[in-house]
Amino acid sequence: MGEEFDYQVCPGCRGEFTLVVSRCSECDLDLVSPQALEDGTVHLPPASELVCIRVAPVAWIQALSEALENEEVIHRVEPASAEDAPQGQDASGFGEVSLFGLWVQDAHVIRASELDLGIAVQLTPQESPALPEGESEACPACGELLAGDVLECPECGLVFGG
Repeated sequence: MGEEFDYQVCPGCRGEFTLVVSRCSECDLDLVSPQALEDGTVHLPPASELVCIRVAPVAWIQALSEALENEEVIHRVEPASAEDAPQGQDASGFGEVSLFGLWVQDAHVIRASELDLGIAVQLTPQESPALPEGESEACPACGELLAGDVLECPECGLVFGG
């Protein structure tokens, strides 16, 4: 028979509770034995009972999952559709690629959202702001000053955009 414990653990925040308590007061999750937590047999509730942080292609979700694992935040990753995306996120712009969602418990929403923002900055291409009309910038190849609307450097022939 397994080792007997005189306390239980929350699988979300890892808080310890006496045996008379059945749910974590912070995470609202069922408590488990410390052995179950060590064995990795603890499972999150279904995604419908968690908070969706992001719906995106696999590369984005994988990066977010790794960041959460580094911080020991338990989370769930499942195939998803653009309609599963949290309010304020538009996942329809990814085209025909397969989408996945990442869900966490309420207690971890803020930290997971912060990590997701950092990943968004890394994975979302940043557009250069347009120069005001009449202003110029230097060609990155030769340094020639260019008007903001030129598509080719007249000095070196470098082609921009396209």
